[in-house]
Amino acid sequence: MAAPSLIFFPPSELLTPVRDFAAEAELERVRAAATIARDRIAEISGVRVLGPEVKSDTSTVRLAIDLRDTGKDAWKVACEMADRGFKLDTASNRVIVVRLSADDVKQAAHHRLASALQIALWATPAAAAAE
Repeated sequence: MAAPSLIFFPPSELLTPVRDFAAEAELERVRAAATIARDRIAEISGVRVLGPEVKSDTSTVRLAIDLRDTGKDAWKVACEMADRGFKLDTASNRVIVVRLSADDVKQAAHHRLASALQIALWATPAAAAAE
């Protein structure tokens, strides 16, 4: 007599991933807004946006901004940006990471990001030269 099979086949609906089209559409709008912000930031002298935007979860996008060529301390610039209401994930002495969410897009933060960064750069003294 043959042993019974122990292989379990779940119903087919469990194998099909459930897609949240509304969340995907919302993320696409945030990514499009991040692209606008990225293009405007790229126009600032000495500032570069590193790599493609990074998806941190299903509703926000992060932009890593390299300020090394500006001669400014990115940590101090990040503090100026935070004072202007922008959400920052992290900062070092040369890179800041700005987070954009769907609420930020509704408030047009992506249109204000480059100008706020420019003002923060102007308001921040130059970093001390390494000896």
